[in-house]
Amino acid sequence: MDTNYRANIAKWLPLSDGALDKWLIDASLLDEKIGKLAGCIVLIIKDSAEAHTCDQEVFEEVIDNLEELIESYKLTCNPEELSSHPIYKYKINYLSIALKRKLNIIAKFIQNLINEIVDYKNDENIRIVFRLVNSYNKILNLNRDVSDSTVNVFYNDCPSMLEPLKKLSVTKILQILAKNRAEESCHELIDCLLANYESHEKIEPVSTTNDVDVSESSSVEIYRALTRHLTPPITSATSTSEMEVSDIESVQALVNTQNEQIFRLLNIVQEISPQLLGTDALKTSKSETKLRGSAIKKVKNYYQEVAWGALSSILDHVILWWSREALATHHSHGAQHLKDWLRQFIQGNEIPPTVRSALQNLCDALGYHTTITAWDQTFRLAYTSAFECRSKPSATEGTDTGQMFVELFQLLVTLSNECEVGGEWVIGAPLVELPLSEQIVVLHRMDHSVHTARLWAIQETKIIAHTWDLDVLFLLVKGDVVNCLEELSYLKLADHTTALSMNSISVQVYVCTKMRAKIVSEVKANIELLQICPAKCIDTLAKICRVISLANLHMCFPQSNYWRKNNSTSPVAASLYVETYFEKILLPVLEVIEDHETSNMILRIMCEAWLDYIYLHRIKFSEYGAQQLLTDFAYVSTWVTECSIISQNVRNHLLKNEVLRRCEGVGRLLLRHPGEAIAMRKRLARRTNEHGSPESPGLERMPAEMYVPNQEQWLELRAPKRYNFCCME
Repeated sequence: MDTNYRANIAKWLPLSDGALDKWLIDASLLDEKIGKLAGCIVLIIKDSAEAHTCDQEVFEEVIDNLEELIESYKLTCNPEELSSHPIYKYKINYLSIALKRKLNIIAKFIQNLINEIVDYKNDENIRIVFRLVNSYNKILNLNRDVSDSTVNVFYNDCPSMLEPLKKLSVTKILQILAKNRAEESCHELIDCLLANYESHEKIEPVSTTNDVDVSESSSVEIYRALTRHLTPPITSATSTSEMEVSDIESVQALVNTQNEQIFRLLNIVQEISPQLLGTDALKTSKSETKLRGSAIKKVKNYYQEVAWGALSSILDHVILWWSREALATHHSHGAQHLKDWLRQFIQGNEIPPTVRSALQNLCDALGYHTTITAWDQTFRLAYTSAFECRSKPSATEGTDTGQMFVELFQLLVTLSNECEVGGEWVIGAPLVELPLSEQIVVLHRMDHSVHTARLWAIQETKIIAHTWDLDVLFLLVKGDVVNCLEELSYLKLADHTTALSMNSISVQVYVCTKMRAKIVSEVKANIELLQICPAKCIDTLAKICRVISLANLHMCFPQSNYWRKNNSTSPVAASLYVETYFEKILLPVLEVIEDHETSNMILRIMCEAWLDYIYLHRIKFSEYGAQQLLTDFAYVSTWVTECSIISQNVRNHLLKNEVLRRCEGVGRLLLRHPGEAIAMRKRLARRTNEHGSPESPGLERMPAEMYVPNQEQWLELRAPKRYNFCCME
């Protein structure tokens, strides 16, 4: 079998005519020519990117080759029915597709070349750009489509070579021009700001910032940031002459220079590519074609929008970061000072609208930077301190960590109120003039900070309560949380719902207003949760108090045989464990806080834990033991009365605590005999208060036993009399 079938297959084909052979030769030559031209364009793009130069002769040659290539392709790309044989038809189709693919590559390279060189300013380079645009658009008009109609490119990360090619228009060239000149325009605008800032410093050497006490060092930092921007610096012909003008005229000079460049560009477009302008933009007068004034104005306005929009997207990055001594590398006072000065500059001068929006965006960006850096620093200190769970008392009626949270809220409230009407903004100002996006950043961090502070307070309360270090605990609950809420009470949050429904506003302002309203509701919800946080902390303290009370009773409560002793004389002194128990639990509370509600709660939990401990351990009591327990219960009132650190108000509330009557009732139940009735009427001794007036007996008319809910169960703890218990000393 002959393996060299590809070489020998020709003998089975019919003889081809001269037209087919000529087309095959022309297609092969065209394919070779396209490949060489593509390589040449790639080298030009590389040289232009590295040297930023434009060789006129090289470009003229490339454009001539492109025109020749387009004409050759027109003659070759649509072959007639040269042969009906399927082999020849396949070969013709194969070569046609190869030519179309290479032509698409040429078009893509031309597009990249235009993007690279469109920022050159002299007229010859602009002419070259639009001659390339003409060639590029001609190529797109040719039959070059080889894509499958069933495939759609929709991914954002699609390779650039697979993106569908579109014709270039004047607006597209203006967009590329604005993007390429954005960096240089930043230099020119910064020169203008520097000239205005220098004159401002000569008139007002002292800053007028209200937030922080910024000294001359802030001005020095701003001066460095404005003078040491891009590296290496780009110098322009206009900046050396026009930037010497001071005040607002220098900013207007930038706009005028850009308009002059666009007018010169439009004249070249009219000369080289009039088809890009359309018939509506041109008018013929005395056999002379000219641009209409309305078209020129429209193009200038469009370029101003895209140019200053591109500048605005990188201006804040230039000032804050593009230098070894950038403004962002120092404290946030410099950025705040520059933002305040820019706002005064914008409000006090007539600035072109496009420049005003760029400067306003710079103010917003500086505000974002100030908020983020200041919040990051303050929140980091508070969070790390909270994470260590080592809060200590400070000199401000709170803990050190709590003071950090207070400073954090003070910062956020100040930044948020600056964005509200009535602060820096005139009452009745429209929504479009309010810094809604800047306030959203502040409120978002405030929402997170309030949530974190609340979680810290709850978690820290649990940790401190287990150590029973109540000094720090009540500083946290009664000091830190209250101080945080006081700072948050100064927060001003206006409702923009009415303005949103009445005025016709843009989509961006509408979305920002809705987002602000959503975050405001979340902030208010978290503040409400923080307001009930002290009650939750006290509830946590109550639960832990019961555990600690039972633990202390387990350590100090006498053994069961202590309560089964018999003695003919009644006990006159309380057991030693009672004083120890109250000094361990109640005394630390009374030493750090003068709150009858909390003190009463602790006393109630202690006594209930005392009763529960006795009942859960099923301790049996003899008559003498029951008398001793009753004496111990009675000593609680004596201890409260004799405690010198308790105020009279708190003492009165503690002595009236219902749990004391319940303890007395348990002791008396243990002394009762089976079937003995409880006397419901008891003559009470006449009692007088400190002024000598008789006191109302109130609930004291009811016997103490009636305060005990489960009397039958307590009666089971009486020891039977038939047993003789030895006294164990």
